[in-house]
Amino acid sequence: MAGKIKLLIVSQHLEGGGAEKILYRLILNLYNEFDITLVTLYNKGRYLNEILALPGINYVCLNAERGNTFVFAFRLRKIIKVTGPNKIFSFLYYQNILTYLALIGLKVPVILSERSNHRFYLKRSIKHAIWRYLLRRAYNYAESVITVSDESKAAIIHDFRIPGEKIFTIYNGLSFPLLDKLKEEPVTDFEFRNDVDYVVAIGSLTKAKNYPLLIRSFSILSSKYKYIRLIILGKGEMENELNDIVAQMNLNGMIHFIGYRNNPYKYLKKASCYVLSSSWEGFPNSLLEAMYINGHVISTNCPTGPSEIISNNVDGLLCALNNPEELAAAIEKMCFDKDFRNNVFENSRKTITRFDEKVMVQEYRKLLLQ
Repeated sequence: MAGKIKLLIVSQHLEGGGAEKILYRLILNLYNEFDITLVTLYNKGRYLNEILALPGINYVCLNAERGNTFVFAFRLRKIIKVTGPNKIFSFLYYQNILTYLALIGLKVPVILSERSNHRFYLKRSIKHAIWRYLLRRAYNYAESVITVSDESKAAIIHDFRIPGEKIFTIYNGLSFPLLDKLKEEPVTDFEFRNDVDYVVAIGSLTKAKNYPLLIRSFSILSSKYKYIRLIILGKGEMENELNDIVAQMNLNGMIHFIGYRNNPYKYLKKASCYVLSSSWEGFPNSLLEAMYINGHVISTNCPTGPSEIISNNVDGLLCALNNPEELAAAIEKMCFDKDFRNNVFENSRKTITRFDEKVMVQEYRKLLLQ
């Protein structure tokens, strides 16, 4: 093709979630190489203005506050016809369905990206049965499908009967120079005491993150250690429920909910360890970030992602789901076993190099240029 490849990217929005962060980083790294049209369902997001400030980015919003899936697909189809992309790149499952519907009868190569685990968001309902059918059609139609873990890839192959050779696992990557800069910013809204060990968790206050498990585990620890505290960064619909659990366990003053922060990395730097207590994940960016910045990470062995990041007892600890005693013991070991902490930290320096953003960008570049 003469000139730059015309690439149309479809996303829900550019808010601060892990998937949107990865898309933002991809566009930052690739916009000079492609003629990009960005289409979002909603005109919002902490990364949107930064992307629109880049030279040559064409932006269209589908205004999804009004309409339904078929209306949105019709709007997207019109945009595709006007812009004439050489390739389309869709991000997240609903946009994958939307893009497939918009492309019926059109011959434009499309890459679809699954950022989560469909087994957890597709429930037993008529609507989700339709979505499951459309996803299967979409994945079969696509030139290629990108997942963020081998476990997710295996689930797509099994559940949707998609040929394995068209599915590619590309792990999320980190910008190490950016994290090095952000972690050095001072913490001004919380006092870290030198005589206290701080356990940090990061993520939205939702069912998937299973913070009740983490709180129960911390309760076990706090009965043994006077100078230990838990900091949870995030916001969400379970905030009041979690505060009630803390009060019922008499842990007020020992567990701190400090809300969403644009820069959680400066808190990670000061913590004794990071804990991911999730029941499920797509691919946990915060676990990667914590491994790089802090080097002492613990995670439940939930689907999907943690077992593809952590080698248990080597560069971190993996714990069974819904086992507060095991999770408490892991936190205790990570915080207070000095030799183990040192070994884990040294090993994590080697592991984290696999997740360099440069590796991720190159793998996406290869697929987009095919």
